This record gives sequence, C-alpha cells and structure tokens, in this order.
Amino acid sequence: MARQYSAKTFLRNVPNTLLEEYFKRRGIDLGFRWSHLHETDVDPVFLALEKLPDQTRGEIDTDFRMINDLCSAAGVLSILDHATLWQQDLGDRFASMKNAYERAFWTFLNEPHHFRVAGNFHEMDRRGGWHRRAVGQAIEPLTDADTRNALQDRLRLIYRRQGRGKYCHVDYYFRHFPDRHCFFAYPEDHADTDLGFDEKGRLQQRARRSAFEIIFVYRPDEGMLELHARGKRKEIMQLETAFCEVVLGLDELPSDGYIPFDMRILKDPTFSFPTEAEDRVATVDIRQLRFDVVGVSNERITFSVSPRGSEPGALHQLIDRSIHKSKLPLDELTVSQARIRFTFEPVNGERPKTLTFEVSHPDRCSLRDDPHDQIAKKYLRRWGIAHG
Repeated sequence: MARQYSAKTFLRNVPNTLLEEYFKRRGIDLGFRWSHLHETDVDPVFLALEKLPDQTRGEIDTDFRMINDLCSAAGVLSILDHATLWQQDLGDRFASMKNAYERAFWTFLNEPHHFRVAGNFHEMDRRGGWHRRAVGQAIEPLTDADTRNALQDRLRLIYRRQGRGKYCHVDYYFRHFPDRHCFFAYPEDHADTDLGFDEKGRLQQRARRSAFEIIFVYRPDEGMLELHARGKRKEIMQLETAFCEVVLGLDELPSDGYIPFDMRILKDPTFSFPTEAEDRVATVDIRQLRFDVVGVSNERITFSVSPRGSEPGALHQLIDRSIHKSKLPLDELTVSQARIRFTFEPVNGERPKTLTFEVSHPDRCSLRDDPHDQIAKKYLRRWGIAHG
C-alpha cells in the first residue's frame, strides 16, 4: 500500500531549493520568486499548480506521489541499499539533510537510477503473500539481457492464453544482507477504461493498457525461490517453471521442491520461541490459530485473542478452555494458519516495534522483505516452521 499523500504536507516538507530546481528543469514558471517564499508557505505554490494545464499538473502530481512513497526511514534505507551496490556512499550527504522528504526528492533529481530501483526495493519490502519453493542452493542465475528477454517471452506466452501479456518487461537487481537475486516483471494487463475529463472539461471514457507486477526472488544461500504473483496454483507453478528453466538453467521445476510450512510446534503451549540477543526480540506470541480437522473436509476451527490486553500464552489457555480433548484430541487437528506477533525492544526511547504476520498452509506467508521481517523469517526456519 502506497504512503498517504497530501499535496500541502508534501510541499511543506520539501525544501524550496529542491522545488525550485524541479520546476526549473521542467521549464515551468510559477509566477513568483522562490527567494521571497517562506519555507512553510505552501499556499502560493499550491495555487500556482492549480492554474497549470491538466496534463502538466497530472505529470507533476505523478512525480510527487512517487517521491512521497520513499519519504520515510524505510524508503531512505532502500535508496542507500541500492547506492551501496554501485559503491556510492550517500550516508554523509543524507546526514546533512533535514528529513526523508529532502533525501528522497534530492535522489529523484540527482540520482534517477537509484531512485527508480529504490522504489522497486521499497515496494518489494512492503509486499506480503509470497509463494515459496526450494529449487537448490548456490545456483548462479543468468541475468544477462538475452536471459531477461527469454523470460519475457515465457511470461508473454503464459498470459497470452488469458488475453493479456502481449508486451512484457523484466528488470534484474541484486540485493545484499541477505544475498538475493530479484527479477521484476511487468506483463501487459487486460485493456480497461477510465472515466475522466478532457482539456475542455468534457466527461469521457479513456482507454488504457496498464501493466501488472510479478516479483521473483532467488535466495542462493537457502536455495529458495520466492514468488509474488496473483493466480491459482497451476498458474503459480507455470511462473515458477519458467523462472527455473530460463534463469536457473534447470531442466524442469523440482518436483520435490514444494515445501509447505510445518506448524505442528505451535500447538505446544510450552514452546519458548528462542531468539538471540542481537536481534532484540522482546517477545513472540501467537495471536490466532486455525485448525483443520484431520480426515474431514471443509471443517475448521479458529481461535484468536484480542490484539490488545492479552498476555502471551492467552491463546493456548483459550484453546484449553474451549476444546473437549477427549472428543477432539489435538492430534486430530492440523494447524493450517497462524498469526504470530514479534515485539522488538525499544530503540532510543521509541515505542517498541511490533510485527504481526500470518503463515498459511501450504506455502503462504504475509512477511515482507524489510529488516524486521528478515529476522522473523530467520526464526521461522530455525524453529522448523519454514524449511530451506
């Protein structure tokens, strides 16, 4: 989900020198001298923007919304992450800037490549609902232009059967800590129409052909392929097959690579969720468990506790009070979904950060890819919930 955007809040937080440079590069004169404008006096800028032609105002609004998405601590870290790959240290320059708005806007103006890739990284870090498959460790993926073109062709073939995917574009990026190879694919989506106004203010239908996003992430140390895409299981497997054959050079999709989450340990109320001090995890507790009844289709039982005011262990106490174990033993229940909450120790007097996510059988997890989510992923593997 994109950051909430407010034009006046955005303008108020971006230094006037950067705004002036932006409009100068676009050849737009807003009709006043920037040197006479107070830093937080945004009304003259806002009113001047309202007088611009609709198309120009729309282009500016698009730029500002893109920049706004990176105007946060996480967004700035994504910029620094990519700059480091190019042996460029922006830390000292960023340290002298007053806020994340200035850092993101400066990058947009002066390092457009870093800005574009950081936007992809940031979007990847915010995405949950990844499909996982073990495909083999330490494979050297092919990342050259011919390989990317071949992957584009395979994706076009998959989606042309659905009446879309005539065009496709694939970008590749490498990320550290941990190492992962990231492929962002953009196939063409179905044609659609929007209601909108033309330059004369007439309401019209306007056709558009947008793209949708698919993200492939290969983690060589774990031998794991993670895929973020919408579709049924058959379509997901087609995408995984295309990636494994084209990028990883495998003859076929590994038949034994499909590793579901194993959440049996979560039924044990005595399990302590051990962590290391360096990760600053204060507590781990289960907020919800969904059970499937073994041998009976379409029968599920879900237990959950309030997100506030309940102590660790409250969920298992609720289960003990609610299930007649002589009639329905826990052995006859399979955990098919769990909601887990990590609480991290506060840093620099700030409020403790919490991370709540869901793990669902067979292979879905709402964890994203930012640093705290990486810690949670590590412990899911260590506790035996996730394999690979």
